[in-house]
Amino acid sequence: MPHIGKAGKYFTLSAITSLLLLGGCGSTPKQTKAPSELTPKPAVQKVEEILTPEHKLLEAKQVWAQTRNKIQRDLLLLQAAELYLNDDKPVLAQQVLFEVKQDGVPNSLSSYYSLLMAKAYASTSNAPVDELIALLNNVEDTEDTRVEKARLQTQLYSQQGNDAAAANSMLKTDLSDEDKVARIWRWITTVSAENLKTINEQYPDLSPFISLRKLTEQYAATPRQLDANISQFKQVYRGHVLANALPQEIIEATQLQETGANDIAVLLPLSGRLARTGDVVKNGIISAYYSDVEKRQHERELPRLRFIDTNNADTASLLAQLGETKFVIGPLLKETVESLIPALPIGVNVLALNRPDDIDSVTTTNALIDSESELNASSELSSIALPTSLNFFSLAPEDEAKQLAEFIFNKGYRAPIVIAAQSNLYQRMDETFKTHWRELHKQENKQRANITSVSFNDSGSLREGITQALDVAQSNARINQIEYMTNDEVYNMPRSRRDIDAIVAFASPQDTELLNPIIEASLNPYDGKQVPVYATSRSMDYDSGKNQWRDLQNVHFIDMPWLMPEHNWKVLESEVANAWENQNTMQKRLFAFGYDAYQLLPELGMLNTLNYLTHEGLTGTLSVNTKGEVVRKQPQAIIRNEAVQMLME
Repeated sequence: MPHIGKAGKYFTLSAITSLLLLGGCGSTPKQTKAPSELTPKPAVQKVEEILTPEHKLLEAKQVWAQTRNKIQRDLLLLQAAELYLNDDKPVLAQQVLFEVKQDGVPNSLSSYYSLLMAKAYASTSNAPVDELIALLNNVEDTEDTRVEKARLQTQLYSQQGNDAAAANSMLKTDLSDEDKVARIWRWITTVSAENLKTINEQYPDLSPFISLRKLTEQYAATPRQLDANISQFKQVYRGHVLANALPQEIIEATQLQETGANDIAVLLPLSGRLARTGDVVKNGIISAYYSDVEKRQHERELPRLRFIDTNNADTASLLAQLGETKFVIGPLLKETVESLIPALPIGVNVLALNRPDDIDSVTTTNALIDSESELNASSELSSIALPTSLNFFSLAPEDEAKQLAEFIFNKGYRAPIVIAAQSNLYQRMDETFKTHWRELHKQENKQRANITSVSFNDSGSLREGITQALDVAQSNARINQIEYMTNDEVYNMPRSRRDIDAIVAFASPQDTELLNPIIEASLNPYDGKQVPVYATSRSMDYDSGKNQWRDLQNVHFIDMPWLMPEHNWKVLESEVANAWENQNTMQKRLFAFGYDAYQLLPELGMLNTLNYLTHEGLTGTLSVNTKGEVVRKQPQAIIRNEAVQMLME
């Protein structure tokens, strides 16, 4: 990394060269009378707009020739450097600053010099960010320097990755209140709850932003109370930028109306080959319904809950059965979602239990229809417009693969082996993982993602694929070759690759039980390096007993909180066990899916408006992205001592 102040070694300036011919800038000649030392003006100086840098350089030359006053001369040189920066000529400014530094910066001008140095080098490639920030810390905080110093600090802290310090500095810039709030709020809503306390302690000026976020999280379920508390917030922080310019999404959140869902229709396959699946989801919805009634029986009327069978039902039939219903959960099947959504009336709030392959095309089609229906309110098109609220909630396996990729990447692993069974489900997960892995590498400006792939269709190809990927087969071949050449037995063990740092498995529970012992047997026991094995919920079956956990020793995985040994719904778990005995693993997941779907419905307005809010559900921590998709983050666990243990990471 280049150090600041070295540009002068590589560039020349005719004006500077002339200046250096002033009789030796570096050493002041003996004088019969010491020149009177002028008191320098405060930094940063406002330079006349009609002047050019060359004017200032010439003036510096004249001052030096006439008075030998170093402080006045250097002040003029710094003003020349500032003019070069204003003309977007940082290299020339760097040359001037370098010459000033070489001759020694007077203490009275050090603040001005430091500010200009930071400005001259801040936007250069490979800028020495830490050095520049240290320079800015030496800049006096005056009326003339405050804004420019804050702007540079914001830029440099952002380059450094210190977002909290950048946000704190941004408050002191001359950006409009609206811009400051928009940028800081966009960042503050991405910070984890654990880090907010630390930020609040380090940067008190950001505490109003943190308080506002906590306020919205506390009153997310009640827009009316949120509105009242926001009004009080503005009184407490009167004069603060937040009180003057609330984030637009907060204003929209306070204007939301209570859902008042007194008529809810649920679209599920309740007959045919998927009847058992539909029934389990229905049981989850019913459980959430009665749980909600018990909590709110004194606050609102009992909502009407209707179940509509989608098996062999066409779009016209489903629309007729929906009637005037404004709240819909479902459909469950992707093809039904794709055919029904474009035909729904205006004002219907939908939480689909699946999502189309191309959400953008569905929502774009609906938006076009909605525009036409507004223009032709009396025409038939008015009955097929975009629903008021359209969200997609699913247990898509691709989402788990994506979460696993992000988790492993954030742990610092960069060279995984990905093992995938040759079935449609696991190949989709494999492809999603690799695609997202490459995207994560691009974010780090890395062109090539290091992934080793293994695909298998039986235990034989599984063992062969793992040993080849780990180079164990090649190691055995080398040992055999040495034995052949020496005609002696070689006492050695095959060694595995040392560059591999993680192994990811997309396979059935049965196949995962087979591959984990193969992996453990193939890894080199002598290098002291433990390579972690990661899997998703699709590799876990909680019905197989303890033998399964023994074979999955040390496997990391993600799964629903509902299936973890420790969670917050023990009373519900007991009630479900009494009502539906012997639910298998898949049925438990579908039950949790239905339960969360019902509980999400009244919260979707707020979750769609404030995308940083979350709902802690049986299926995971749920939020809604800008496409209306419910994003599900599942907790992590590990198998240790033949038992599932939660990991707090």
